[in-house]
Amino acid sequence: MGNALRLFVFCLALAAVGATAAVSQLWVNQRAVARQQTVADSPALPLLRAYQRDQRNAVGLVVVVALISLLAVALTGGARPAPTLHERVQQSRQEMHQVQHLAKINVAQEASLGLERAERRRADENLQLQQLLLNQALAEKIRLGRDLHDGVIQSLYATGLTLESARQKQADDRVAADELFARGIQLLNQSIREIRGYIQPLTDTPVGMPLVFAKALDVLLTSLKGARTVTFLVRLDESAEAQLDAAQLPDTLQIIRESVSNALRHGAATQIDIRLHEEGARLALLIQDNGTGFDPANVASGGHGLTNFRARAASLGAELKIDSRPGHGTRVVLTLPSLNRS
Repeated sequence: MGNALRLFVFCLALAAVGATAAVSQLWVNQRAVARQQTVADSPALPLLRAYQRDQRNAVGLVVVVALISLLAVALTGGARPAPTLHERVQQSRQEMHQVQHLAKINVAQEASLGLERAERRRADENLQLQQLLLNQALAEKIRLGRDLHDGVIQSLYATGLTLESARQKQADDRVAADELFARGIQLLNQSIREIRGYIQPLTDTPVGMPLVFAKALDVLLTSLKGARTVTFLVRLDESAEAQLDAAQLPDTLQIIRESVSNALRHGAATQIDIRLHEEGARLALLIQDNGTGFDPANVASGGHGLTNFRARAASLGAELKIDSRPGHGTRVVLTLPSLNRS
């Protein structure tokens, strides 16, 4: 009877430890989600520190419950003789091993959740950027349709009327008809020049990413600037643009967006330089601002901003360097491979 009671108490203790671990983890996750929703514009570092503090509190609670459970099991009487000192030591070691195992499982689950959240955030950022570019493409299509309707189509309509009038006058007044035919030809040539004006920027652009990258960068900087007073100095070498590949565009633009956003929101920058040029057999992207800067040594290694930077650079097969110090702005250099080099 005593052994059965001890076993029952031990099972209850394990259940209490497991339930405490699950509830505390749920509490930590709910607090993290609530912080992200209520302080979406705050730096990632304070959120991470708060999350780590909650995690330590949760682990401490699990350990306290485990110790209390061990004490309850130890105080439970049994029918068998009192265990020897060696047996008590062995039992305590076994129970502590179980507690450590539960703590390791909890830490592993949290690490997995952290990676999942980081991947979800990267996917959301890429989706937002694609939506921004899609909206810009739709606006450009509407503008092009409006220009064609108001310009080329009206010119062609006027040409048709002129040629119709020339046809009607051909039998009675050949001189007037010839003048109308000449006018119609002039209108047709003018329409051809207008159409070429729409096509020429596309046909003159080398095959690759220049038009897409430059346009996407302009849309991105316009959306980030908003009502802020900031000057963007953008220099994109044509030879470097021509070597950008479509697969490199999303992560490259996201690195620019993260750098510019940090410079504006946290660094209060008033001037941001963006430069793309060739560096040997590779391409170099520079984002430099005159903001307040920061001390990289005081930034936790788990910060989402730097973590995402490194993850995106790794996906590009690129080298990332971040140079900053308080009062001297920030300099981000991304050196990536040229996939379109002939």
